[in-house]
Amino acid sequence: MLDRSQRSRPCTSLLSGLAVVAILAAGCTQGGGATPVPSVATSEATTQVMGTGTLHDVDGTAAGEAKLVIKPDGGYVVVLENFKIEAIAHTNVVLVSNSDVTATGDIDKSKLLDLGPLKATEGMQDFPIPAEMASTVMEGYHTVVIWDTEMAHAIAAAALK
Repeated sequence: MLDRSQRSRPCTSLLSGLAVVAILAAGCTQGGGATPVPSVATSEATTQVMGTGTLHDVDGTAAGEAKLVIKPDGGYVVVLENFKIEAIAHTNVVLVSNSDVTATGDIDKSKLLDLGPLKATEGMQDFPIPAEMASTVMEGYHTVVIWDTEMAHAIAAAALK
C-alpha cells in the first residue's frame, strides 16, 4: 500500500500539468505576448452625426428624422429614423443643395444626389453615400428629400442642421 506522500504525487502532477496547459492557452489567446491586446477604449471608433433634421411634408406626406452620419470607417450615410410613409413605389432618397425644400420647384433636378429607393414603409433605414461623392456632401448638400421618381416631385424633406 502507498503511504500518504506517494498517493498525493499523481494529484500534484495532474494539477501542475493543468496549470501549464492554462498558461499556454492564455498565452495563445493573448497573442503569445508579442502584441498587446488593445483596450476597449482605444479600439472603439465612433459614429459622428454631422447634421439632423425632421421630415416635413412637401407634395406628399412622410414622417421621421433624417441624419447625415460619418461611420467609424469614414464612410458617409444618410439614416432615416422613426420613418413612416404610406407607400414606397417609385420613391427614392435624394440629397439636394437647397438649405430646405418647401416646394418641388425649389429643386434643381439636374443636381440630385440619388441614394436609392426606400427599403420599407416604416422604420430605420440607411443609405450609403458613394465614396466619390462623400467629400462634397458636407459642402454641397444640405437637405434630404423623399423623391417620387415617377412623378419627379418631392414628397417630404428634412433640412440638415
